[in-house]
Amino acid sequence: MYQILIIDDEKLIRKSLRMIFQKDFIVHTAETGAEGIAIAKDENIDLVLLDLRLPDADGLAVLKKIKRVNSETVIIMMTAYGTIENAVLAMKDGAFDYINKPFKAKNVETIVRLALESKNLHKKVEGYRDELQRLRGADRIIGKSKTIYNLLDIIKKTAITESTPVLIEGESGTGKELIARAIHYGSQRSNETFMEVNCAAVPFTLLESELFGYEKGAFTDAKKSRKGLIEQARGGTLFLDEIGDMDLGVQAKILKVLEEKKYRRLGGHSLIDADIRVIAATNHTLRDDVDKKKFRKDLFYRLNVIYIFVPPLRERVDDIKPLATHFMNEFNKNMKREVVGFDKETLNLMKRYHWPGNVRELRNLIERIMIMHNPKVIEPKHLSPEVKNQKSLSKEIERSEKEFIINIPDDAIDIKDFVTSMQRELILNALRKSGGRRSDAAKLLSLSRYSLRYLMKKLNIPETYIDGTSD
Repeated sequence: MYQILIIDDEKLIRKSLRMIFQKDFIVHTAETGAEGIAIAKDENIDLVLLDLRLPDADGLAVLKKIKRVNSETVIIMMTAYGTIENAVLAMKDGAFDYINKPFKAKNVETIVRLALESKNLHKKVEGYRDELQRLRGADRIIGKSKTIYNLLDIIKKTAITESTPVLIEGESGTGKELIARAIHYGSQRSNETFMEVNCAAVPFTLLESELFGYEKGAFTDAKKSRKGLIEQARGGTLFLDEIGDMDLGVQAKILKVLEEKKYRRLGGHSLIDADIRVIAATNHTLRDDVDKKKFRKDLFYRLNVIYIFVPPLRERVDDIKPLATHFMNEFNKNMKREVVGFDKETLNLMKRYHWPGNVRELRNLIERIMIMHNPKVIEPKHLSPEVKNQKSLSKEIERSEKEFIINIPDDAIDIKDFVTSMQRELILNALRKSGGRRSDAAKLLSLSRYSLRYLMKKLNIPETYIDGTSD
């Protein structure tokens, strides 16, 4: 039951208001400002009817003190004719509304009920907003591996910063956008726009105008001015997905935005403030792209203030079960299914699979199983052929490993040299089997392309191994 506090020095007013509300609410009354403030401190008051003129205090001062006690308390001012200007000032200080004296009981009751409904609605909206923030934030990142725990820690630390650029690298389907959103919705910019643009999906001839906007007449089809995505994201976050595919000319302009925090629309002369945080993501290795002159070195270092690498799913096997369970529960709810889990061999097969499509591929697999089979328990027979039959992919590598170990000489060897030689032989065998395609060789070795590239450099294996073929 709501609690109402009436603060007025006129006994008749206090008595009248108590009679109006005592059937439906718990009513407290006070003759002075000091008495009213004391009650507000002791009780969980939902609404105050406060006279603007009190014998011991100004109503505006009492308003401010009660708001300091509980900012969620709704306050309605009561004023005689001639003091409406002060009542308006009170509303600027946080009052919900004001009532003119003398008043009709029906009008007072209507205003009070509207105020309480507004308070209740505001509370619900705040609850929904908090839940939305949770659903959009770091709570959506599922996993139990050490990698995920470290990632969540990085996200938490990164979100605290106001506008520091972030660079996220990882294979397609690893959840780079999810991480970008978690940083945004965990930051002080969370109530502002999260604006995403896929640099690979927009033709480079249009990307500049999409980002920066344009003035009327800037080019043939510019019949009216248009805000760009940077301007639309003002106060929030601009997520540049697949930035490795961005044209070098646009890269130069993005660098200028990051350095000067200002820019112009195409065809414009006025400088516009760029109050945004830039988060960039790519499935490239930007350092390699810099070496190949495909990505600006200065922009790379400007973005690479906070660097986040998202390992592929095959390198964090401990996350497969919680992710699969999460997707199962999600589709159970959406499809009204009752799948209860996975049998042991199913989980073993999923853990051994290399997941070239990463988390996205796992989600698609679970969705397909639940649509096509709707089993009580997900068994190996329900899995896709790639997951069921992937044992054979590694047979030749396993055989090579055994053969190599059998050929160890009987005399003393250097263990470090031996391990290096074994690594080199395994990688060479995988490259031969895959026809020199590093992505396929990495799958055979259960490595990411990044890890394989690192080992190849370390072991002096040419990137174009076998007939000049490469990814």
